[in-house]
Amino acid sequence: MMNLECENKFGRFLVVAQTGLLLTYSIPNEFSQMKKGSFCLLPLRKGKIVKKHVGVFIGFCLKPEFNCQNILSIIPFTRNLSENLLLVLQWTADYYLSSLEKIISLVAPSFIWDVAKHQALEKRIAKFIFNNSENKSKENTHKIKGEIHLEERSEIILNEEQSAIYNELLENLNSTIVLHGVTGSGKTEVYLKIAQKINQLNKNVLMLVPEIVLTPQMSARFRSVFKGDLAILHSGLTKVEYEREWFRIQNGQAKIVLGVRTAVFCSLENIGLIIVDEEHDGSYKSHDFPVYHARDVAVVRAKKENAMCLLGSATPSIESMYNVKNLKYKYLSIKNKFSGSRVDSLIIDSKKNLFLNYSQKKLNYTTRSTQISFQENAISQAVCDFIKENKEQGEQSIVIINRRGYVNFAICAQCSTPLSCPHCSVTTTLHNSGNLEICHYCDFKIQRRKSCASCHSTHFLDHGIGTQNIEERLTQLIPDLKIARLDRDVMTSNSRITEIIDDFRVGKTDCLVGTQMLAKGHDFPKVTLVVILHVEDALFLPDYRAAERTFQLLTQAMGRAGRGNKSGKVVLQSLVLGHPVIEMSLNHDLEAFWQRELQMRRLGFHPPYSRQILCEFRHKNKDNAFYLANKLKAFLVKFWQENKYTENEVRLSGPYLAALEKLKDEYRVQLCLSSVKNLHPARLFPEEVFSDKELSRQVLRLDVDPYSFL
Repeated sequence: MMNLECENKFGRFLVVAQTGLLLTYSIPNEFSQMKKGSFCLLPLRKGKIVKKHVGVFIGFCLKPEFNCQNILSIIPFTRNLSENLLLVLQWTADYYLSSLEKIISLVAPSFIWDVAKHQALEKRIAKFIFNNSENKSKENTHKIKGEIHLEERSEIILNEEQSAIYNELLENLNSTIVLHGVTGSGKTEVYLKIAQKINQLNKNVLMLVPEIVLTPQMSARFRSVFKGDLAILHSGLTKVEYEREWFRIQNGQAKIVLGVRTAVFCSLENIGLIIVDEEHDGSYKSHDFPVYHARDVAVVRAKKENAMCLLGSATPSIESMYNVKNLKYKYLSIKNKFSGSRVDSLIIDSKKNLFLNYSQKKLNYTTRSTQISFQENAISQAVCDFIKENKEQGEQSIVIINRRGYVNFAICAQCSTPLSCPHCSVTTTLHNSGNLEICHYCDFKIQRRKSCASCHSTHFLDHGIGTQNIEERLTQLIPDLKIARLDRDVMTSNSRITEIIDDFRVGKTDCLVGTQMLAKGHDFPKVTLVVILHVEDALFLPDYRAAERTFQLLTQAMGRAGRGNKSGKVVLQSLVLGHPVIEMSLNHDLEAFWQRELQMRRLGFHPPYSRQILCEFRHKNKDNAFYLANKLKAFLVKFWQENKYTENEVRLSGPYLAALEKLKDEYRVQLCLSSVKNLHPARLFPEEVFSDKELSRQVLRLDVDPYSFL
């Protein structure tokens, strides 16, 4: 073994370049005491050109047989990544079939990895980090622009049921706990109380929420208790805000971190509690590389930190309840609403207002409810009457339709050819009163085309409705209604989100129209009416999670009504009456739903009774995509036969074209693996898959525990 006391040592570094690299460098004596997890400046040669890159040091090694370049420096304004965080990253890489060098970029934002930004960054850091005294950091001086202001609180008062839950939590400080609280039961107060206790034990708290739109409300609640000890992390912050918050966490000036999915990899140390609010929400699953589920990573991180992981929801996921059933997680329940008010439900049968004209009957495509016309402008007169009556009583309403835009699509009245995206196998959605075409998959935009590409006819039939359309129609039908819209089209910044929500909360707006994000965790005390349009569109998707998502949407939406002292009402305008999922949701029968869903999943060998891995090939040539998929299939079948895996252990379907067969000019061909849970994902793939140049990650996307098959 080489003598590590010689002039230079050698080490391995995770280098954040275009693809992520694991490289060996020489370490000059001046850096010989460098710690694992250090951010370093490294030279990287490409041909004759040498560029500076940022990498993370992961350990010393023996001198290699090849010549190594020296590292340039340790980046002075960063702190080492903790051993626990590196272990979590390694677990994430292993489980999601990646490598540490490919995912290391998750631990820091782009301004750390971009060397060109460092000089200007150092000047700004001095202003908002190193000049902050300990006393200043305690003050409430780090508010985010647009954050809601609440009175400061020193004590959190719980009711009897909440107190019982809190005492249970104190006895399970190192466990994973599912906190099932009915909507409006005061889960956030329990979060605050236990977070306060963890802080008193000199431990830090990480709090995850599924959507940026929920952070202003939650950050205000936490700010009122923790003041300047709170840091916020999400992409809705301004550049300066994000830099400031990230460096406050890096320098140990934050005791509570509140953020969305990526915050699970933040550099907070000494963690005693991780809270995952709305743990059932699909937004915690990353659909872009690297794929991961923040809830599952949070559970692993809590275990590495010997901390509690608290999974809160009014509709816990099937996966979490399965883990409760198998005694992996502990289950606690808050059964009563804090306000004690009740919520009634009513279903309006859309079929009574259904109108199909002659042209539509003749078109040769399947008609969905959002493509149907109604005699009363797609939103029934009964719904309008409810909203109008609510306004007259000084109360507020929410209208949810899970489709943004103005019109779903336009189709030629002559030859039935729709207005489509030239880059994806989908129709464009019409926005701006039907004058703008947008593809929601590749962001293709164009002013509405005037003629059909196939027959040049200028006559189109517009189909379906979206949030913009509903907003406009309600304005026409109820002229004095003060209405606002909240969907991804208006979420331009954190302050804009806060402005819309705050105006609604204080009563400047009578009615808020939006997508399903409105059903998530908001606390609007004056809302007594929630309208949900066309719930059947989600219920009948070809996806085994469709029933669960619909149940969660309805239950969560019902929780937005009647949160104050007055009772609430939920109105469904739907083509479907009497469906068991809808009935169980409206009757708050979660136990029956869980039992039904688990039985269906067991019969279909679906998660949580199996593990699924979606293998997707993307290629500009369809035949090449199928060739690569069949090559992977041959590798897998041979490997499974060699390892004597049975049909009861592993199953394979495909290759087949994805439901959306072309996106961004690339064809998509899929294979889906299902296996028993005790087979780690890495045990399903031979080494040849990862070393074969044709099966590179440029064309192959592996998604462990996929949430979407579209």
